[in-house]
Amino acid sequence: MVFIHRPDYYEGERGNTISETEIIIAKQRNGPLGTFRLHFHKSYATFYEPAKEEVPF
Repeated sequence: MVFIHRPDYYEGERGNTISETEIIIAKQRNGPLGTFRLHFHKSYATFYEPAKEEVPF
C-alpha cells in the first residue's frame, strides 16, 4: 500500500508549480517499509527525484 502526502495540497498553496512530496510505503509483502521524498510538477503531473547537493571536494 502506497500513500502520497503533499502538504501544499492540503494547505491550499496554489502558486507553486513544483512541490515537495512524501511517498509512504506502508504495506509490502516481501520488502522494506519506509518513506522517501520526490518533487511533484503540477503542470505535467509527474514526479521527479530531487537534485542532489554537490559537495565541494
